[in-house]
Amino acid sequence: MKNSILRSAIAAVVGILVAFALLWLAQYAGSEIAPAEYDVDTGEILIPLGSTVALFVGWFVGTFGGAWLAMRVSGGNGPGWVVAGAVIGAALYSAADFSDSWWIMGLGVLVPLAAAYLAQRATGMAEPVAA
Repeated sequence: MKNSILRSAIAAVVGILVAFALLWLAQYAGSEIAPAEYDVDTGEILIPLGSTVALFVGWFVGTFGGAWLAMRVSGGNGPGWVVAGAVIGAALYSAADFSDSWWIMGLGVLVPLAAAYLAQRATGMAEPVAA
């Protein structure tokens, strides 16, 4: 019992680290392709569409990769969903901190949930649907 709990906890932590590393890589690539610009007249930072798309891709790839790894290492679904929860929490915190639109906050929840679901399906640990 203790071994499986410890294994799940370690899997969740490693999955979160992998998820945020992949998310950072996607955001870095997006900022290199389409860097943000500072508008001197209004004092606003203008975020181009390419950076926003890279953020969504990062949420998906990071959650999928981290959740998949956590599920494979632990042998269960729980740690992968913990990874998704961590990415959702970070996405909502970031969106609220930067006063983003409601649809970005919505995608900050939906994209990681979809990625964790697909990671669960990819690991073959999806619950069979009862008829």
